[in-house]
Amino acid sequence: MASGEVARANGGVRNEVHLSLKEIADCAVAEAERQAICVALHATHGNKSEAARLLRVDYKTLHLKMKRYGIAAGEFRAS
Repeated sequence: MASGEVARANGGVRNEVHLSLKEIADCAVAEAERQAICVALHATHGNKSEAARLLRVDYKTLHLKMKRYGIAAGEFRAS
């Protein structure tokens, strides 16, 4: 078996990406934050100040995380 391959129970072999536990946790945290921000913005119709209050974070923190995750408040405002 080559490096990066894992034996399956049925005898087959599967390639697998090796991530550290920290990398996996970081990805999970980022996805949870992204989802929570989207839910808060949806609930507040895109109002970032209210969303920050719901999430109990500083407005600037919310703004920076929205930028990091590519979330635009305008997507949640009623047209």
